[in-house]
Amino acid sequence: MKVLLIRPPHDHMITTNVPKSVDTETGMYPPLGLLYVAASLKAWTDAQVELLDTPALHLDQKGIAERIARTQPDIVGIQAMTFTLIDAIATVRTAKSTYPSTHVCLGGPHVNLYPEETLSIEGVDSLVLGEGERPFADMVNALSRGTNIADVKGVAVMRNGKPITTEARALEENLDSLPQPARDLLDSSLYWSVLAKRNPVTTAMTSRGCPMKCIFCDRPHLGKIFRYRSAKSVVDEMEDCVNRGIQEIFLYDDTFTIRRERIFEIRDEIKHRGLDVQWDIRARANTLDAEVVKAMKEAGVARIHIGVESGSPRILKVMKKGISIEQAHNAFELCRKFGITSLSYFMLGNPTETREDIEMTMQFIRKCYADYAHISITTPFPGTELYRMGLEQGLFVRDYWRDFAANPDENFQPPAWTENFTQEQLEDMRQQAYRAFYGRPSRLGRQLLAVRSFKELWTKARVGVGLLFSK
Repeated sequence: MKVLLIRPPHDHMITTNVPKSVDTETGMYPPLGLLYVAASLKAWTDAQVELLDTPALHLDQKGIAERIARTQPDIVGIQAMTFTLIDAIATVRTAKSTYPSTHVCLGGPHVNLYPEETLSIEGVDSLVLGEGERPFADMVNALSRGTNIADVKGVAVMRNGKPITTEARALEENLDSLPQPARDLLDSSLYWSVLAKRNPVTTAMTSRGCPMKCIFCDRPHLGKIFRYRSAKSVVDEMEDCVNRGIQEIFLYDDTFTIRRERIFEIRDEIKHRGLDVQWDIRARANTLDAEVVKAMKEAGVARIHIGVESGSPRILKVMKKGISIEQAHNAFELCRKFGITSLSYFMLGNPTETREDIEMTMQFIRKCYADYAHISITTPFPGTELYRMGLEQGLFVRDYWRDFAANPDENFQPPAWTENFTQEQLEDMRQQAYRAFYGRPSRLGRQLLAVRSFKELWTKARVGVGLLFSK
């Protein structure tokens, strides 16, 4: 049994109300979900597995067709995200037209949100729902034996024109039991980040599930229960990455710092092995104190991403963020004190937000000690409480995300939350916010002093121009 896993191109990616330079100029990261699925196939099946990362290889549909014709896979697994759905569908068509007998399976966040709509796409034979490692491996084994895949838990198929979804699987309790991502299937040198001090980079995940209640975020296939890997498992993976010549690791955990004691365990394990590794995490402001930040610095943490969202205490409550303005300021001060690069995240145009609230966010942006800022216009994503609120309140007259899932259109542009401001007003305020943050001479000076090569200077300059002068 031959299996070809494909990350589709990003040629028709749906934009999300952030400056284009943020989407196109900040780096190339390996497809972690497919790496986990590939590892499970290698561990639990007899399949021959290949992985095709088309964005990293700059492949179009013609290049995909050539690879499929050469490989002649029995199964093609395609990553499906809502924002790359157009290219995922094009890849389905390429697979079926090039090698009609291949079984095409889709997995990823989008299929969990809209399984019926996805199954209705011509050429799609099955979906893998939830965490994909075990159900996809079981499905491959079933196809290899010639048994009915509709009996495999976590798989959805179309039968007699109707979608059939099997019994859902429980969330993976023991993350240490999963095989490490199959990084041997990719060329590590293809992956880089404008933020990294050293390239190449990779991605990793040390926990799954976020118990927080922010109304603008949802990861349906990972659940709301926080599950985590042991310190040994985490550092084993880090050591393997170092041995492969990978220089930095970007952790995709929703919030790395939820379990405080694990931070110190990982720090101690890294120090015990004498491992020289730099890594990057996401954290909540209310989980950071001097002892935690110091430990992460000792462990090699180079950057911390911190979502603030708003400088208005009232809006933070509306968004169910669960942090205070004081905690956010303190988090950035601690990062500066211990020499860790910090990245701040803000949203403009939140529910009930007024000009006074936005001015409070502008004041925070001007005063905070963060090294970088990512400022977006609030956009309701499918599956979130924010999107449900917009539908219930009549801000959106139709379920446009479901409409898009059923009839994908490459010209689709998801609307912003325009309760009190127009799209143009929000774009103007976003540009003002970027100028307020990056226009300070002291911040520009720090960025210039941190540059280590002309290539890095040129890349950051392109991103900077895009942030300051594009809407």
